[in-house]
Amino acid sequence: MRFNLFYPVYVLMLLVSTACERGGPETPPPPAALQPATTFTDPPRSDIRGFVTLCDEFGVVKAKSDSMIVSLEGLQTAFPARTRPEGRFTIANVFGGNYNLSYNKPRSEYGNFKQIGIVHTGGLITVANSVTIWERAKTVPSNLSVSIKGLNLTLSGVTGPVQPVGTADEQKRRVRLFFGRDEKVSHLSYVTTWGQVVVPPGSTGEFAEKLLADELQAFQPGERVYVIAYGITAFENAYVDPETKRKVYTGINPTPSNVVSFILP
Repeated sequence: MRFNLFYPVYVLMLLVSTACERGGPETPPPPAALQPATTFTDPPRSDIRGFVTLCDEFGVVKAKSDSMIVSLEGLQTAFPARTRPEGRFTIANVFGGNYNLSYNKPRSEYGNFKQIGIVHTGGLITVANSVTIWERAKTVPSNLSVSIKGLNLTLSGVTGPVQPVGTADEQKRRVRLFFGRDEKVSHLSYVTTWGQVVVPPGSTGEFAEKLLADELQAFQPGERVYVIAYGITAFENAYVDPETKRKVYTGINPTPSNVVSFILP
C-alpha cells in the first residue's frame, strides 16, 4: 500500500528529471539592446550679401544698378540673385564653403566680372566686398603697327570714335596692348600686357606708345613677339583667373585691332 502511494510521485519526478537532462524548449534570447537612431543635421546655411555699382565706360555712376545677376561658383550651388535698384543683392541659405561670385547682366554692355575666393562659413552672414562694374569701352582700335629703332619700340594705330579737342582726361579713350607668342594672341590668351595707352582727342584718333625692348621681360631677344590692341574703359575691372593665372579685363571692347609681329631686339 505504501509502495502504491509513492509510485506515481516517483514516476513524475523521473519524467521531470529526464526532461531536464534532454533539455526543454529554449527560452528566446532577450532582444538586442536598442541603439538610438542616427540623426543627420544639415550643415549650417546663411546668406551671402553684397553691393554693386554700375558705371558707364568713363566711370559715371548710373542712376540705377539693378538687374545685375550674381551667382555662385563652387562645390555647392544656389539660385542666383538679382541686384535691386540701389545695387544690393542677397543669395539666401548658402552652405559653408569657398566660392567665386560671378556678375553678369544679360543683353547689356557690361562684361562678366568675378570675385575670386569668397570664404563663407555658413554659420554667419558673409558680406562680399562692394564691386564697381563699368560698361564695355566703345573704343575700337585699328591699323596697329610696330616700328623699331635700336632698342626702342613704337606701337601706333588709330581708334574711333574720335573725341573732340578739350575732352577731359578722365573721359579720354584708351587702349591696352596684349603680347603673345603666336598669332592667336588675345585679351584672354596672352603672355604679358602693357598698361593703358591714352588716345589724344581730335585729329583722327591716332595713338602711339613707346617702350624699350628690355621692358618686355617675358620674351628673349631675337624672339618673335605678337601684339594686339583692344579698347578699354578708363577704369579697369580685372580679376585673376584661378586656372590660367592671367588677369581677365572685363571692360574690353570685343572688337580688337589687327595682330602684328616683330623680332624683339
